[in-house]
Amino acid sequence: MLKKILYSLLGLILVFVLLSIGISFLYKKEIKAMITSIANEKLNATFQFHDASISLIKHFPNLSIEIENSSILGNEEFSQDTLASIPQLSIEIAPLAYLFNNQIEIQDISINQAKLHLIILPNGKMNWDIYKSQPETSAAASTNKAINLGLKHYQLINSDIHYTDKMRGFSTQLLELNHEGSGNFSQDIFTLQTSTEVGKLNIEYLGKTYLSEVKSKLEAPIEMNFSKREFAFKNNDLYLNDLPVHFDAKIVMPDSSIDLDIQFKSQKSPLKNFLSLIPLLYQNSFKDLTASGDFTLSGYVKGRMTDTSMPGFGLELLVSKGAFSYAQVPVGVKQMELDLQVSNPDGVVDHTVVDLKQLQLMMNHQPLRASLLFKNPISNPYIKASLKGMLNLGEIAKIIPQKNTQMSGSLDSDIQLDGYVKEFKQSKGKASGYFKAHQIIYKISETQQNLAIHEAAASISPKFINISKLHGTLANTRFEASGNVENYVMYFLKNEKIIGTLQLNSPLVDLNAWGISHAKAQTNSSNQSSKTIANWEIPKNINFSFRSKIDKLLLKDLVITQALGDIRIADQVVSLKNLSFDLANASWKSTGTFSKVQQHLPVIQFDFKINNLDIQEAHKYFSLVQKFAPIAAAAQGKVHVDFTYSGTLNSDLSPNLMSTQAVGNMDLINLNLKKSPSFNQMLSLTRWEQLKNLELKPTHLNFQIQQGRLQFKPFELNSNLTKFHVSGSNGLDQSLEYNILADIPAKTLTSGIATSLNQQLMKLNPKLDLANLQQALKMQLQVRGNIQKPQFKVNLVNGKQNNAPVLVASQAKELVKQEAKQQLNKQLDEAKIKADALKKEAVVLSQKIRQEAYANADRLVEEAKNPFAKIAAQKIAEKLKKEADRKADALLEEADKKAQELIEKARQN
Repeated sequence: MLKKILYSLLGLILVFVLLSIGISFLYKKEIKAMITSIANEKLNATFQFHDASISLIKHFPNLSIEIENSSILGNEEFSQDTLASIPQLSIEIAPLAYLFNNQIEIQDISINQAKLHLIILPNGKMNWDIYKSQPETSAAASTNKAINLGLKHYQLINSDIHYTDKMRGFSTQLLELNHEGSGNFSQDIFTLQTSTEVGKLNIEYLGKTYLSEVKSKLEAPIEMNFSKREFAFKNNDLYLNDLPVHFDAKIVMPDSSIDLDIQFKSQKSPLKNFLSLIPLLYQNSFKDLTASGDFTLSGYVKGRMTDTSMPGFGLELLVSKGAFSYAQVPVGVKQMELDLQVSNPDGVVDHTVVDLKQLQLMMNHQPLRASLLFKNPISNPYIKASLKGMLNLGEIAKIIPQKNTQMSGSLDSDIQLDGYVKEFKQSKGKASGYFKAHQIIYKISETQQNLAIHEAAASISPKFINISKLHGTLANTRFEASGNVENYVMYFLKNEKIIGTLQLNSPLVDLNAWGISHAKAQTNSSNQSSKTIANWEIPKNINFSFRSKIDKLLLKDLVITQALGDIRIADQVVSLKNLSFDLANASWKSTGTFSKVQQHLPVIQFDFKINNLDIQEAHKYFSLVQKFAPIAAAAQGKVHVDFTYSGTLNSDLSPNLMSTQAVGNMDLINLNLKKSPSFNQMLSLTRWEQLKNLELKPTHLNFQIQQGRLQFKPFELNSNLTKFHVSGSNGLDQSLEYNILADIPAKTLTSGIATSLNQQLMKLNPKLDLANLQQALKMQLQVRGNIQKPQFKVNLVNGKQNNAPVLVASQAKELVKQEAKQQLNKQLDEAKIKADALKKEAVVLSQKIRQEAYANADRLVEEAKNPFAKIAAQKIAEKLKKEADRKADALLEEADKKAQELIEKARQN
């Protein structure tokens, strides 16, 4: 009997296991589709996940649901934002509770390594407001279908929460967050036991950082009252690094708004607890720091938070008789006094007042004093500030040690500001003082980008900051600058544009030392540098103009010298105007723009004029030439180029060639292709030996680059041998498509085609020979294939393939025809010359006959003595003239006849 019972139990267990496996695998697709469908029906967002599983074994008898790599993507304004990314979500449900108590009891919800991004736009819209409104149901229906929902435990493991309120200017990040809570959520009133640890807590308000990478811990029982929507924290201690902050809080949610009443304070405690909030101190051997003095912190948050308003708040921070130092360092900070009050009684941002009544300290016997009053941050900001003292950076480096960082030099300042923004805008605010720096050295051992300010001096006035001198070095780059910076108060308080007009001179700018030349390699590596071009952007809200002179600029293998021009940085665009420089032994002139916004690659648009650029130098230094004109590697000569270029740049500032668009023209000077393998291959194919002596004349051509192809408009390439008509293109894919048409003197051909052609000529006309033939052979050369393996085809006439006997015969007939035509034209020309000479001789003789006859006739009339004799003489004279005209006309007709006979005889021959 016992054995049967045992077998029965084993059978039930086996069925249970098979059922669990079957549910997970047989209905896996259906489960995924059901979860996705239900979620997207309820959410005004897109829910997706990679995998899901259901198991009755993992937490028997409870049901286990696991969802992997799920995410929620926003819609509309948030379509580019991910609200939540959750690698692992686990839910444990007790199904028996539903069967017996009509209650869905969730034993545990576990969220692991989640990334949550909570955003409020300036218009108040929240990206987490994604739950679709549901149609109302009758009370009866809802009563009949009522199901209780219970939750006992939840946890958030190693997750990050980013909260950004763009409407109120507030943001916070809870990084490396571990939080768990347990309680009976099926009850209206219960106590929720919570435990929270944050690896890095950051808080920022109105552009100012209040907490940075602070380690936080909170053990807090929360009194939950769901019926009244009230939640209370009582007698809780929040630890911020080593600083304990006691607080009480009550949160009421009567509707969509939230009523807050939070009080927090830290009674007089050791100053060291407060200093733990300073990252530079806390992260550098904080245990070795000794401190004395008293510290007090208190504040509140009270009022209603809605979509358009926030509660009031206040903060008071006091330090009295403070001092701190490291045991191994002889110098430290002494006589530290701090009185800071921040208040906003009603939550209106414009009513915020920041009042730093005093900040003073003594550092190595050098006093430093500062104060700040800031109010009306939105409507018309008011600032009253002062800073006076001298800082020795070498002493600071000892007092506040920073790993891998060295500092030295001194800063001296005495600055006062007092006025409203509107007053400063009209240059009526009060501003005075100076700022000086001497022999500042800032070195970071992990990089070579060390900064040195050898000498700097600036004076402050209501209208501008005058930089009278600024001499320094960044990496290997040396620079000098001077000029004015305007609108500086509005820039810091209202985020308006800051305007600068400066003169910038540098004997050397070494971009290689800045790491730019290595940026592409870093980008392609697994450990991408955060300082590559792809990770920076041109600052906003600046409008700086520079009249610049750079003696030498280094970028990768390029050496640019004698650079002059105007540089303007405005609207996140760098504009260069009237830029001239020498590069690769050529003179350059350029005007254009360089823009870099957010994570996009840099975009450039430039006009270039380049004179006397060596072709091989161009191939050596410029990838544009290497990829689009590889023949330049074996070419010799000079080129003048005038073109417009646009496209994006890679992270190492090299051209992104697929994005390149260019149009322009060039003049080739003293071009020599004799060392080109392609040229020699063409020579071998055509058997035109005189190509060895080819001398190309200066040539002008037009080109464009688009969609990865270099295209040439048809152009003529003149030479000492003939004229080449060239057109075609080649591409980044290395493909070639060129057509070359040339008239080759037939007598210059040797072997191959020449032999066959001469044989055909002898058949057609034994008197003709290729060696003394004056006609030219028309040749078409097609270049196809690719740059590594070009393919040449020679077409002698009408596109027919070379080496075909019918082609040679046809070409021979054409040459004979052309030779006959040329001989005919020659005979006609000779006949015309003889005919013209015959006509000219006849004209001369006819004129002589007429002249002699007319002279004799006139003499007879003159010699007559009486009237009767004169009448007779006149009749004889008329007869003589008519006879002379008849003979002259007959002579001309005979000459025309003989001339025509000569021409006709030439045509017939």
